[in-house]
Amino acid sequence: MRSVLSRLTPSLDRVLVVESGSRTVTQKFLGSIYSVATAGTVDILTCHSGSPPGFDPSRGRLFLTQNAADRDSRKKLFRQLAGSGYSAVCLMCTGEPVMTKWKWATAMKVPAKVLIVNENADYFWLNRSNWRVIKAMLKHRVGLHGLGPLRLTQQAIAFPFTVLLLLGFAARVHARRILRTL
Repeated sequence: MRSVLSRLTPSLDRVLVVESGSRTVTQKFLGSIYSVATAGTVDILTCHSGSPPGFDPSRGRLFLTQNAADRDSRKKLFRQLAGSGYSAVCLMCTGEPVMTKWKWATAMKVPAKVLIVNENADYFWLNRSNWRVIKAMLKHRVGLHGLGPLRLTQQAIAFPFTVLLLLGFAARVHARRILRTL
């Protein structure tokens, strides 16, 4: 992850897209990135068996995670990706738990600016000027979207009492069953 604190945005002449999640989002994003990066190379790292619809093999390469099943081959793949001179790594953050470790490991090991793509194929740079968008996205992914701090506190206080109530009910039912058998 390069330039997280910087607001500068690189040119999209060489891009790595880490495809994780729905192929329709990747297809939509590829259409927009090809129109923006007209002279650039767009490579794709994917866990799917083939290339996504809309991928132009004459303008990039396809890397399959299945080809990097063991530790040595993963190291070799990450070295190859790190040495490819990418200006941006595009991470598909669609809310689906697909390739999460691959996605963030690639972002950490490839020296390029990170571009986050959401489930609507909208995208933004991972930098300090977008901290409000990142915060809202994280709240939504964690499940805290719409819950105020008061409501969250209320739920945290009510949880132990709910567990105690359920344990008491279970103890009562089992005690009645034991007493009936005596």
